[in-house]
Amino acid sequence: MEGPRDRGLLFGFYLPGDIPTSLEKALYYQIRLGVKINIISYYFPWGEELGPDILAIEKVIDEGFIPMITWEPWRLPKSQSEILHPENQPDFALNQILRGSYDEYIQRWANELKKLSRPIFFRPMHEMNGDWYPWCGTVNGNDPKKFIEVWCYIRDIFKSVGCDKLLWIWSPYVHSVPDIEGNEIWAYYPGSQYLDWVALDGYNWGVTREWSRWQDFNEIFKKGYDILNEISGDKPIMIAEIGCAEEGGDKGEWILDMFKMIKNRFLRIRAVVWFNINKECDWRVESSERSFRLFSEGLKIYFSKENGGV
Repeated sequence: MEGPRDRGLLFGFYLPGDIPTSLEKALYYQIRLGVKINIISYYFPWGEELGPDILAIEKVIDEGFIPMITWEPWRLPKSQSEILHPENQPDFALNQILRGSYDEYIQRWANELKKLSRPIFFRPMHEMNGDWYPWCGTVNGNDPKKFIEVWCYIRDIFKSVGCDKLLWIWSPYVHSVPDIEGNEIWAYYPGSQYLDWVALDGYNWGVTREWSRWQDFNEIFKKGYDILNEISGDKPIMIAEIGCAEEGGDKGEWILDMFKMIKNRFLRIRAVVWFNINKECDWRVESSERSFRLFSEGLKIYFSKENGGV
């Protein structure tokens, strides 16, 4: 009987910039780290992108990577109001999608993506159990039931045009915000027949915020991981976004412990994608020399005998 790790482990990066820039960065990190990078993560907001650049995505595939598209029904906040409250975009409420307002746009993406030569990861409407995006379940007139309806609605449109080149990832945040009855992670699950992978996003914010403190990987991810274990059957699990701040503890040691815990205790996790950007915090693996060195050591533990060097 095949176990959860018999098909190997995958590792990836989100690297800011357009597709050519991120591809160049991925090739650079691959050489520096001495291991094969499998996944490159990209974000596409509906309000900014008319359609996917298939030639650019194919270039990523040709270089030996699996693109992961996080597909976001919103426009990037530009006004001061949207910067302060990015979730308040009624044009992208879930009801608007269900009414067919974006059918043409969805069909355009589906028709383009079905041209791909190989399957890629596709992650629509991530972190739906938070309260910071227009599609989240407690804002904009939404609720978890509507989220499930929209997920299935979009998936059915892709199926209707014959787009079968996507591995669909259902990806909540590691804990619900707000943490109230009716906003539980499991309330958003559309059913295993409508997805291929399940995922979690989570971060160690250290002491960078008034509300945050230093937390290890187990404390951040175990509860969400247990929920995914319970509801998702045998679907593979991905950590689709992860990062660690420097402030409040030893980031390098945190990274090393993360890889050891995933390898030895979180046995259904098949892929990890590091959010490598200086944004809310300096999440980058190179935020210090020690962090980068222990990240490289941890990757070799993570991949030992399951994925070779470059």
